[in-house]
Amino acid sequence: MPSLEPLRHDGSHSTPAAAPFGRRLTRLARRGAQGLAVLLLSVLLLPYVLVPMYAFRPAAPFAGATLVNPYADAGPVWKRANFHAHSHAWGGLTSGRGTPDDLYRAYHAAGYDIAGISNYHAIDHATGDTTFFPVYEHGFSIRKTHQLILGARHVTALDFPLWQTTHAKQYLLSRLRDTAALTAIAHPYLRTGYGQAELAQLSGFDLLEVRSHWNDASAWWDAVLTAGNPIYAIGNDDSHDANRPDDIGIVWTMINTSDVQASAVIGALRRGAMYVVAGTRDSTPAALLSMTAHGDTISATFSRAVDSIRVIADAGAVRHSVQHAARISYAMTAADRYARIIVNDASGTLYLNPVIRSTGALAPREVPPIRPLASIMSRLSAFVIWLCSVGLIAAGPLRRRAGSRHALAALIAVVLMPAAVSAQAPRTLPFKAGEYHEYDLKFGVISVGSGSLSVSGPDTLRGREVLRLRYEINGGIPFFRVHDVMESWFDPVAMSSLRFTQDLNEGSKHYTRHYDFYPDELVVLERGKPRAASVAAPLDDASFIYYVRALHLDLGQTQSFARYFRPSANPVTIQVLRRETITVPAGTFNTIVVKPTIRTSGIFSEGGQAELWFSDDPAHTLVQMKAKLSFGSLSLYLRPARRRR
Repeated sequence: MPSLEPLRHDGSHSTPAAAPFGRRLTRLARRGAQGLAVLLLSVLLLPYVLVPMYAFRPAAPFAGATLVNPYADAGPVWKRANFHAHSHAWGGLTSGRGTPDDLYRAYHAAGYDIAGISNYHAIDHATGDTTFFPVYEHGFSIRKTHQLILGARHVTALDFPLWQTTHAKQYLLSRLRDTAALTAIAHPYLRTGYGQAELAQLSGFDLLEVRSHWNDASAWWDAVLTAGNPIYAIGNDDSHDANRPDDIGIVWTMINTSDVQASAVIGALRRGAMYVVAGTRDSTPAALLSMTAHGDTISATFSRAVDSIRVIADAGAVRHSVQHAARISYAMTAADRYARIIVNDASGTLYLNPVIRSTGALAPREVPPIRPLASIMSRLSAFVIWLCSVGLIAAGPLRRRAGSRHALAALIAVVLMPAAVSAQAPRTLPFKAGEYHEYDLKFGVISVGSGSLSVSGPDTLRGREVLRLRYEINGGIPFFRVHDVMESWFDPVAMSSLRFTQDLNEGSKHYTRHYDFYPDELVVLERGKPRAASVAAPLDDASFIYYVRALHLDLGQTQSFARYFRPSANPVTIQVLRRETITVPAGTFNTIVVKPTIRTSGIFSEGGQAELWFSDDPAHTLVQMKAKLSFGSLSLYLRPARRRR
């Protein structure tokens, strides 16, 4: 029988010592890999051992007879600033192009007085910058939970990269507060790094990046202010390429100071003596001339007439507005705990800091107290998770293939299960990604096709996490076929649409429409047409049914709101008519019947007489829809659920 020993290159057999030597190399390599795995898990998991449990305070809305006006002592000199910009750093591991010097030159060429360079976990400085403002962006978590550290004394390396509970975020904010003059929450909408309700609970920060080139965080700001935390706004480009003209000069902060040294700028930011501008590189938006508060009346004057000026109060409600004016006045009521002003114009949008009710001076809310026993248990649990993870690796689970599969599954469970349990929960909705319902479509008593409603995602649009809502009708009669598809990109946090598309094929006619909504600017951009006015929290034809499902439906109730994206079609009215037990192909359901009315020419028009039957349970599933039209009646009936291919 031929030898199975390996051959040397010269054809002779290798020595018996070669095999043990190879096994030793294999063991050394395996141990090295295990050591690296232990190190990686320690970096990822051990920081959670530090996190305490906090006793978060309930919301405490502002109160008092005094109106604190951040612009009360404003002088005539304003400086233009950006605190959020990235250059090439960390050998290209982070997103950023150009050098700090490139950024500095680009911003000063664009007319900026203050140009902060906020590289990740690095305080960088441009050559010749005599007004050096120390700032960096903190955070490398997968959920984009980031902070801008202004007036930074040193960099805090600690972070929680896998998941961040509300308690972990509070712990991190309290640690960061001790290393800098001011802490600002950056782009909270990106990957929902901070939930709105969550941010309203947290404290230990001073500012909120209300606007960047990514999106608008006004809803987060109003949530924080409504909860009684006096947080002021800044706005930044969040630029990542100094050589791109459209990356610089988009969003900035106007600061009321004549001194651009860091100490003076920080003092103005702490007082709230600044406002945010969202424009374009070449635009010249109106400027704030004065903001006063006398008694309960606030007044703001601008350098020229603008398209609209709005007063926003508790929970983001619009209290007062004027059009084509340079001035606005508003008498705050007892129900108004704060009031802020937003200006819209073709050349840009201005966000003013709020006037706040108080009994004296304002200060950001204090960090909540720690719960000792709960903290011990939480920290012990985190330590056990780390210890079990290290134990799985140290036990040598990679020695056999079968053992490798089981150990890997166990390791994934140990690492990811806390993330699933502890991740910030989104707003509770009666629908979620993956939902799919099919319907029989009838014209009178004749079956003419089918319909479907579906939810997919989550997806990301302009930095916000969205669900994709789809409404489809397919059918018709001989010589007249219909295939209509409408889709809405729906922000489940703000409960409004960011994009709406229609692809309508009806007989020989074909319509394709594409709308992008910009709620903060109150505009809608229809592809191929000039910008048009819209509403603050727009809904479209596809998202409308889903929004109604999320409402609390009380028998006999009538709700009216201005949410349809075309202002001329508002108000939308929802009447809850009756409860009814009905039978459809999917079965028998207890339902609650709703009559919606939109001032359009569609099936929900005032003459359409449409009614919707929702299941009388928390899901509010659409079970049946009937619409009486001028040429007959159109109905949808829920089919039994089936597995989608």
